[in-house]
Amino acid sequence: DVYVQDFCGQVCGFHYFTFPSIVGYTLPYAWAGNSQKLCPGVCAYPFAVPEYIPGLKPKKSPNGDVGVDGMISVIGHEIAELATNPLVNAWYAGSDPTAPVEIADLCEGIYGTGGGGSYTGQMLEDHDGATYNMNGIRRRFLVQWVWNHVVNYCTGPNALDQ
Repeated sequence: DVYVQDFCGQVCGFHYFTFPSIVGYTLPYAWAGNSQKLCPGVCAYPFAVPEYIPGLKPKKSPNGDVGVDGMISVIGHEIAELATNPLVNAWYAGSDPTAPVEIADLCEGIYGTGGGGSYTGQMLEDHDGATYNMNGIRRRFLVQWVWNHVVNYCTGPNALDQ
């Protein structure tokens, strides 16, 4: 196993870029970790619940792997931010460029219609109780929503549209 600084404490994934002075070119990249062993309640929510939310039951992961299903949402989160802020100097909310709130950070924990606060929003459940909001090829996924600057609220795969 490889341990990445701040994983499970401050981040579940991140994006950044390489420096031309070190590798010869600028290349944006993203990283997401599998939290199954170390911190599923932190990085695989809502398939695992943090200890600080007593009584909340975890949702069943759509592919039977809490760590990887949690990573899917983190990967989507980081790709959205990588596309809109590849060099960490482009789109962000807030007035402090040293602590940007990016497009996916604004919608952390929102997975469906009505989400916000501690409510994840409306999500679909399949015949065996697994929770998802997006269909893939022979797989289902739960991905968090991202900020839509055109309508000024979080948008994403909508359980109401299925």
